[in-house]
Amino acid sequence: MKKMVVMALALGFLFGVSSFALDRKAGNVDTGKKIFKEQCKVCHNGKDAKKLTPAHKTRAQWKRYLKANAAKLARRHGADITKKLNLSETDINNLWAFCYVGAMDSEKPQTCD
Repeated sequence: MKKMVVMALALGFLFGVSSFALDRKAGNVDTGKKIFKEQCKVCHNGKDAKKLTPAHKTRAQWKRYLKANAAKLARRHGADITKKLNLSETDINNLWAFCYVGAMDSEKPQTCD
């Protein structure tokens, strides 16, 4: 029974995130940077998990990751992903805006330090 509840929550998250319409122009770069530092970089610091910054992926890679790769995100972060990240569509657009301007193929790649 517990597995069914966890699976239902994970699937709900997957369908919810995958239906987000990415709109970087609606996002705020500064807010995205704050979310990245608070939600991503806390673990992805090179000690607890592989280091991750906007400059580690191209714009296309970030777009795929934020838009359609929720299944991979859930697998890597575990079944309690909804508790760990709890990101709204606005948050995702803010992250997309920040990752877009700081991506590997941007004019000024960001390390988020």
